[in-house]
Amino acid sequence: MARCPTIVAFAPMFLLGLSPAARAQDEAAANQPADAQAQPAEETPATAGKTAETTSSSAPQFGLGFQARYISLPSAFLAMFLKASRPLSSWGVGLEGFRRKQDKENPNRYWELSLGVGYQNMSPPDGNWLGNGHAADVDTDWVQFKNFGFWTIDFSFIQRQFFNDVFGIHYGAGLGLTIVQGDILRTSSSSACTDANLGNTSVCRPRVCTSLAAGCTETELKNSQGPPDTGSGPGGAHRFREGSVPGAIPALTLLTGVDFRIPQVPGLELRIDAGLFDFLVLFIGGGVAYVFP
Repeated sequence: MARCPTIVAFAPMFLLGLSPAARAQDEAAANQPADAQAQPAEETPATAGKTAETTSSSAPQFGLGFQARYISLPSAFLAMFLKASRPLSSWGVGLEGFRRKQDKENPNRYWELSLGVGYQNMSPPDGNWLGNGHAADVDTDWVQFKNFGFWTIDFSFIQRQFFNDVFGIHYGAGLGLTIVQGDILRTSSSSACTDANLGNTSVCRPRVCTSLAAGCTETELKNSQGPPDTGSGPGGAHRFREGSVPGAIPALTLLTGVDFRIPQVPGLELRIDAGLFDFLVLFIGGGVAYVFP
């Protein structure tokens, strides 16, 4: 009698298993092809969009940029090496093409490799130059930079970090080659030059000048031009081309700055840069870039 409740409890399930409907469902499942049973659920539109977005953001991007720079080599810096000099202030321009890759861990961070070419005017005004440790009445030269400038080509590695859709910062370094163009012309200055009057061009002036009141004209300097000065004294003084200027020098650039995106124009970026150009020239500049979709 103790088994009766158990049998009564399992009897409905037993009868259900023997029913024709249950047997029909089991036979249909058994006859279904194996590949149909293993087919995964169809990808939802939301999942598909997320996959496409991930693939697109991880792909490298390419772009072009233009920049203009104002450079300065101030008197305070030159005074560490020279008793007399003329400060340099000028403008330069450049073009670059770059390849950008999004950081895997931070989608707002980008790593950028760029190839840039540019030109920088490096001609300060005419004036007296004298190095530290040299006698003013013997070694002072009137120096002229004629069409003197740098053509540059460099590779740069830059990291850009954006904080929102508009604002970001960047920093990096570049290494390349500088091609030097133009001439540096030297003319011995008067023996009346002293450490105190190096900036007084009426007294400390090129020896070939004939008129104190009118100053030294370019015609007088040009007419005196000849081979390098032999140091034969005032009688042999003349203008000559400095021959120790190299044709090319290595270029190192260190830079940092800020970036501004234009949400209304996808791909357009504005930049402000500052740093060191060719080791020791300070620069500040701005530019515009476009990242291709």
